[in-house]
Amino acid sequence: MNEAPSKTKVSSKIVYQNPWITVREDQTRDPAGDLGIYGYLESRDSCMVVAVDDKERIYFVRGFRYPSQSFGWELPGGGGDGEDLLAASKRELEEETGITAQSWDKLGEAYVCNGLMTEKMAVYLARDLSFGGHKEQPGEVFSDMRFFTRDEIDALIAQGEINDCQTLAGLHYYQLWRKDNP
Repeated sequence: MNEAPSKTKVSSKIVYQNPWITVREDQTRDPAGDLGIYGYLESRDSCMVVAVDDKERIYFVRGFRYPSQSFGWELPGGGGDGEDLLAASKRELEEETGITAQSWDKLGEAYVCNGLMTEKMAVYLARDLSFGGHKEQPGEVFSDMRFFTRDEIDALIAQGEINDCQTLAGLHYYQLWRKDNP
């Protein structure tokens, strides 16, 4: 399929910036030549980890998220700190949970919100897990951590307890992987 962009950038300016995000406003031109504006967030790429034990249970963290003012169960993960996303996944899993893994597979990648953000998320499967001590990181918001079975995960999704899109995407990538790796 040969598709052309519906908008091209004429100019760009930074509207706001902090260590985690940059808000940009671009002046754009559409195919008819009309000018418009498009605002979006630039942020570092991120990772999610589907950590699976020998009983096929998946490890979750429960935390409070300030923007939504809500608690929920999520897969471990976070932003890359300049390293590749496999290295970031290993670091995030150990920092958030104290877990390390011997086996790693990339399950997929997707844009977090491609109409609003530049951030791309990679999802990794971690297996052959070892448990060390969890060392709470500054600013962490996790109130609980535990494994869930697939049936428990389905129930938590239905109840709205798992409502993070990145986590839901990670679980779907894992479900696709399981079809090819029963």
